Amino acid sequence: MKIANIPLTILLLLPLIISAQIKESSIRNLWTIEAGYQNFRTFDKNVSPLIYVANAGALSFQFRKTKKKTLWDIGGNVSVGSNQTKRFGQRSAVAYDPYDITGNRDSTVYTINPGLSFVQAGLFYSYNWKLNTNKRMYTGGIVKDDLYYGALGADIWFFHQLSISPVYKVEILNTARSKIDAEISVPVFSYLLRQPYTLDPSLPENSYFKAYLRTGSSAATLNKFQQVNFSLKYFYELSSGDMIGVSYLFMWMNDANIPDRNLKAYSNSILISYSF
Repeated sequence: MKIANIPLTILLLLPLIISAQIKESSIRNLWTIEAGYQNFRTFDKNVSPLIYVANAGALSFQFRKTKKKTLWDIGGNVSVGSNQTKRFGQRSAVAYDPYDITGNRDSTVYTINPGLSFVQAGLFYSYNWKLNTNKRMYTGGIVKDDLYYGALGADIWFFHQLSISPVYKVEILNTARSKIDAEISVPVFSYLLRQPYTLDPSLPENSYFKAYLRTGSSAATLNKFQQVNFSLKYFYELSSGDMIGVSYLFMWMNDANIPDRNLKAYSNSILISYSF
């Protein structure tokens, strides 16, 4: 009797086994590597009256876990390039030493903005829920940590941003081979660290570490800091199951925490991607 009941038991458990297999197959892990070009423009009245333009090479990575109704991403990016004033381009300057007892003095000629004078790096984590199965819409949140570092004139410029943003995603196209995704996010809370007006944050502090943390740092919401992040990505699935694609990224920001000395910046990026 026990042996005869085995086929019946298997038949009773078959729907649960199939359901478990379907649930497991709906989970997919995907790595994406992107490389391309970024154009970044900065206008920081707290440091310089000039507009600066950075042309940089960009590299990013991302890990995505997709389930039936949710998806989450974690990743990072880095851009390295040249940051030059839009009006004057790359310039040289002369620094003079004090006169000696003979009435002579030495001078040093240096490049204000060298070839590698811009670095941008960031990390992010996002989690999203599917809103509508047919329309393929998602909403959720993202936490980002971004650092901008560049040479403005003969001085160093930096800006650090830790932000929390709601996210809206939509799959514009999803066929057997091709896929187009769009995403937009707007920070609702940010903790900002901005270049001080003195250009030397160690004054009057003796420690640069303490001075950078204390000078120019502030918490900001939409009334003081506005930013829009937008991405449009196209993927094509290869016969191997891997995917290639192209991405367009746009960012615009306005920091009005310091009266009459706003920071404005925006960037455009084009990246080629490979997912596996």
